[in-house]
Amino acid sequence: MIEARALDPTKVRDIAPLVLDEGGRLKVMPAAFYEGTTVEERAIFGVRHAAYGLPTLELVAWLKALIGDRPALEIGAGTGVLSDALGIIGTDNLMQQWPHIRAHYAALRQPVIAYGANVRQYDAVDAVCALKPKVVVASWVTHKYDPARHEAGGNEHGVVEEEIIRNCETYVVIGNTHVHRAKSVWSLPHTLLHPSWLYSRAHNGSREFIAVWGKYAPWRAA
Repeated sequence: MIEARALDPTKVRDIAPLVLDEGGRLKVMPAAFYEGTTVEERAIFGVRHAAYGLPTLELVAWLKALIGDRPALEIGAGTGVLSDALGIIGTDNLMQQWPHIRAHYAALRQPVIAYGANVRQYDAVDAVCALKPKVVVASWVTHKYDPARHEAGGNEHGVVEEEIIRNCETYVVIGNTHVHRAKSVWSLPHTLLHPSWLYSRAHNGSREFIAVWGKYAPWRAA
């Protein structure tokens, strides 16, 4: 979860008309656009529209170079905007469609994700085992809650990321340093990058990141 800070939406510009298409779907924007926005603008937009990571043209280009000609899929694809831009399969367990989850978000007065028509319903590990990609992309995915690591939080329906790593060649995670600090896979060998063209709804003062587990060509570093 994102740590809440006091934000007054009446004093913040609404960037939705600039970043949503006519159908209300998030557009992939150049990083220069988000550079001209404030943390508060991005945070309020994200909360209002159930947007977490904000995909940029630069992120898409970087991921395409990393993937190359290898089969790839996205887990936790949500709206499917990123997987659509990459031309890869998008998968999600669609948990925000479940009645008790919808009720939870309604109580918080927050919208749920509008899942993309291109997103296939799969649990993350099941998707990787069934579809056998070489590359797995994950943006803002939550790790599975482990009672033995109660302080690390997570979600009981979250992703067992160690299983993802075991069943693919390259696992790529896009996230926020503070929000995703408690992932157990940080203990495994990985490459950590902080490119300037990453943006999200986070408003906690920490940096966005790309982390890569498994096969990675260092000349593709940001």
